[in-house]
Amino acid sequence: MRKNTAKRMILLCIIGTFGMGRTVLAEGQLSYADLENYNFCFTSGVGSWSTELEVNEDGTFQGNYHDTDMGDSGEEYPNGTMYVSDFSGKFTDLEAVNNYTYIAQIEYIQCEEAPGTTEISDGMRIIYSEPYGMDHAENILFYTKGAPAAELSQGYLDWVRTLPGTIDENGQLAFPGIYNEVAQEGFFSTEKEVTEASASGIDEELKQTAARASVLESRLGTEQDLTVMTQLSNELFLVWDDQLNSMWQRIKTRLPAADMERLRDEELDWIAEKEAAVTAAGANAETSMRTLIENGKAAAVTRDRVYVLAEYLR
Repeated sequence: MRKNTAKRMILLCIIGTFGMGRTVLAEGQLSYADLENYNFCFTSGVGSWSTELEVNEDGTFQGNYHDTDMGDSGEEYPNGTMYVSDFSGKFTDLEAVNNYTYIAQIEYIQCEEAPGTTEISDGMRIIYSEPYGMDHAENILFYTKGAPAAELSQGYLDWVRTLPGTIDENGQLAFPGIYNEVAQEGFFSTEKEVTEASASGIDEELKQTAARASVLESRLGTEQDLTVMTQLSNELFLVWDDQLNSMWQRIKTRLPAADMERLRDEELDWIAEKEAAVTAAGANAETSMRTLIENGKAAAVTRDRVYVLAEYLR
């Protein structure tokens, strides 16, 4: 479980200022516009902690980091501790290293709440933190979809190779990736299905997501190999988690500030409840089965939350 000590106490957490006078990329090379239709995620399991990131055409980005530790409790916060960071920033211009690797730095990054700030909400301690995965950054590497896995950083592969579908049958990266080189922290990505949703559009979007989930559920129902089952259950969770994260980013741009603040508090409560439910689901399971069961519970709880949040996009 990641614990972020959040050493800096300023709202604008500047990591570096770079990028003056960089060369514009030649036609055909990777640009930030190529990354705009992907959701990036840094995680290592069923979502006990994760950092979600979206990159915009102009190199700006926004994201969220959260981690929950139900065991870190006290008299004033019996429901545990949550680490949270809502952040935004900007990358410098991309520079090509080779045909499948590009490099940039973080021009600036800022957190909505000052890292280190603490509050108690509904019996839970909230610690506002620096964004895990984007912290202590110097060089940020961008890998193109189709990059040969054998030539990627081992530190990056150590983070993403355990996820299903990371490397395709040709030994190539199956998605664009982002790697914080110094901190050795790697993001995988999934393609956004829909960038904008109308009242009818969100229903069609959810229909497509449910169809993808149904395929995975069918495979789980017939699979006999426990390792494959566990991988499929993790992929099922990610289908719903990606959908939730995509919807959340859109909701943030639509709700008035006061309504968004109330929904944000509700979302923090939901994350804590989800983590507690996942932990409880696997508590009495055999070690070999625990991850499979926890994945299934995380997928089901996240799916239910997706349909709740969908109401805000109708």
